[in-house]
Amino acid sequence: MKNRTLSLLSTAMISLAHLPAHAQTTPGSQPQADSRDIVVTGKRAAETARAEERAAPNLINVQAAEDIVKYPDFNAAEALGRVPGVSLAIDTGEGRFVNIRGIDGNLNGTTFGGVTLLNTQPGGTYFGGGGRAVELDTVPIGAVDRLVVRKTGLPDQEAEGLGGSVELTPRTAVGLTKSFFEGTIGGGYQNAHKSADVFVGEAAVGTAFGPERRFAIVLTGSFHTDKRGFDDVEPGLLDAVQPGTPGDRVLDTLDLRRYTYNRRRFGFGGEMDWNPDAQSRYYVRVNNVGYTESVHRSILQYRGLGDTTTTSRSTITATGVDARVTLRDEQETHLNFIAAAGGRNDLGPVIVDYQLSYTASTYHRDYDRNSTFKRSGQPSFTVAYDNTSLVYPTLTPRGFNPSDPTQFTLASATNASERAHDREYAGLLNLTVPTTLLGGDGKFQVGGKLRFRDKIDQPDNRSYVGVPATSLNAVLGGGPYTNYYGGTYNIGYAPSILRVRAVLAPLTQVTSAANAERNAQGFFDDTENVYAGYAQYSGTFGKLGVLAGVRVEDTEGTYRGTSITDGSTFNPSSRASRYTNVFPTVQLRYDLAPHVVARATYSTGIGRPGFLQLLSGAVIDTGNLAVSVGNPKLKPTTVNAFDAQLEYYLADLGILSIGGFDKEFNNYIINNLQQNTTYVDAGGTSYAGYDVTSYSNVKNSHARGIEAQYSQKFSFLPAPFDGFGILGNITYVWSKFAIRPGETSRLPGTSPLTYNVAAFYEAHGLQLRLSLSHVDAAIFGVGGGPDFDTFEDQRTQLDLTTSYQIARSVGVYFNARNLNNSPLRYYEGFSNRTVQREFYRQSFEAGVRLRY
Repeated sequence: MKNRTLSLLSTAMISLAHLPAHAQTTPGSQPQADSRDIVVTGKRAAETARAEERAAPNLINVQAAEDIVKYPDFNAAEALGRVPGVSLAIDTGEGRFVNIRGIDGNLNGTTFGGVTLLNTQPGGTYFGGGGRAVELDTVPIGAVDRLVVRKTGLPDQEAEGLGGSVELTPRTAVGLTKSFFEGTIGGGYQNAHKSADVFVGEAAVGTAFGPERRFAIVLTGSFHTDKRGFDDVEPGLLDAVQPGTPGDRVLDTLDLRRYTYNRRRFGFGGEMDWNPDAQSRYYVRVNNVGYTESVHRSILQYRGLGDTTTTSRSTITATGVDARVTLRDEQETHLNFIAAAGGRNDLGPVIVDYQLSYTASTYHRDYDRNSTFKRSGQPSFTVAYDNTSLVYPTLTPRGFNPSDPTQFTLASATNASERAHDREYAGLLNLTVPTTLLGGDGKFQVGGKLRFRDKIDQPDNRSYVGVPATSLNAVLGGGPYTNYYGGTYNIGYAPSILRVRAVLAPLTQVTSAANAERNAQGFFDDTENVYAGYAQYSGTFGKLGVLAGVRVEDTEGTYRGTSITDGSTFNPSSRASRYTNVFPTVQLRYDLAPHVVARATYSTGIGRPGFLQLLSGAVIDTGNLAVSVGNPKLKPTTVNAFDAQLEYYLADLGILSIGGFDKEFNNYIINNLQQNTTYVDAGGTSYAGYDVTSYSNVKNSHARGIEAQYSQKFSFLPAPFDGFGILGNITYVWSKFAIRPGETSRLPGTSPLTYNVAAFYEAHGLQLRLSLSHVDAAIFGVGGGPDFDTFEDQRTQLDLTTSYQIARSVGVYFNARNLNNSPLRYYEGFSNRTVQREFYRQSFEAGVRLRY
């Protein structure tokens, strides 16, 4: 398969190289660009982005603000999902993490204005608990001026990124010569729970001032709030029944969850530039982005559905069933603060640039109150259900009325808070020397970067004491919800948040033994420093561009946690790790024709072990002879990546490209179970004959694939049809790793097929765009066997964006998301074994944009 794919790719490249160069330089298209001529000045135009892609020595995709606004995306993650080779992991109806070329977000790098962006919530990541993936839903789209996805890295950039890396560029004052103002104000409606509590506000203002206008300042602000609601059905399958056999969809539990989220997303920032002369520039920049979110969740829970059952055709009858109602009242804040100061000086034979930065990503869970109402003293009942398709399992309770709140009584309540921070101080220095020593027009660069990082997570779980036996009828909130999930279920009443708060307010909260164990399991206090240096040469020899160099990174870390024995004995644990990696690269770019560029690259990168994978603390169960522990001795995953791509640049910023890549991984990290072995804790105590669950490295894994994109505006048609156009991109990935001993699978988070397709009209002040995005199913969680792996199902979403420029400075817009009501769905082992399904329905937004 690999040889056939490469053969087809080579044939396609050769054929494309011989296409006639008929694309002309017209208004809106770009002439042939050279990498020495492209200076990114924060321009929001699409033509700047296309020129940057074309001139770059490495493989990149750039989305300028002018293109970003053409989609109805709320945050940076969703905008990145439109880029070739990028797929989304979504939560609560929004994109959150991004995977690049099938590699999950824990193993890719992210920067914001050139400063490393960190993870806010270590326990909120996925695929083995890496704790490194950046929650890109924390960055509102209004805080971003451009997006860059680097498919191949350079020596003067961070080596983090097995699949690639992301650069989010904030609004900059570079090149600003006059005053401006831009603003957006709008509102919206969300169809799932009929909510009109949507507000969008964005503003940017800037000016140049001082002698000869050598000072410039830009200030930005954005705020977006909504009260998103959705319904979530989570069947718990009976694991005692082997998947793939008759009865493999017998339920053990069923949760009917009703969510209301109130998210207030914000982004504020500013930059000041001083250009005392043509050879010098100094800047200071501060950005603060994130969100505060309140979660109200009520659940009708069925328990005991698989204890005693009989089956007649497709109907399963369960006896001895019980039910309860739970309420979650939670608030959390995710915050990314980024500050940087630096400059650039052209000293003639040497150009010097430098930067000092500080970034802090924090997660504060202020409270997380969970209350349980049980049917105390009530008899069990019978439930008949049809679980043939498990899309909408019909449910008929007998002897139980969900709409009767008098049968439920408050039985218990817990609360939790959490404080986590991820902070980094960094400094970098680069020296550039233009040269013609090798016969070409080139430059030598050397530099280095120091990064000092500390990451702490401190959970605090508590229980309420003396919870009064309060009837649900006394604390009613909304309901009865008899039309839940499109009228499929009756889930009765939800408790009132305010009334339950009043009941719990005077009660004492204590840390029980179980709470103490959970707190100790979640605690860690890590430091990780990276010392990096590099050297590279880039030059142009006629039509050939060459970049070659090497980067060296030395990583020094100390990982601290708590060892727990039998849930009651707690001992601090700390282990150190240090390793050095070398990252060579060679990247070639060749102008085959005036509008055709060919690329071939070899690049390398690193994905450091996740903080939760490195936890030095162990949970030791002497009764069951079992240990669960992180592995501070894990090696980082490294990659040798090979890329080839051919690009044909069309008129009006169009492009036709095709490429292939091969990523060969060393020391990929997997879950590991060693049975009947000896575990030695940090204090030297041995535990012989134990089953030890941990993480380990596997020698070889890979991800290989092809990418293609096409974008063209049909400006050659007569007016008014000259505004029509189409664009699309597609990526297919073949990947493989050792998921369990003796068993291989595709990499976690890898969606084999992803694509984006859009038809648009842009002319005469009118913009219309109908876009379709697709992501294949991907492994979300690794189970004890292939039948118990959890998959995030495929998604295909249809969106509409429209805008009209009423006057030169005033425009209006209307956006519609998820027109086809694409759900978020997870399944276990087989696609017909659904374990979670959320419907978000459509959301709409309209407003006004101003520009002066």
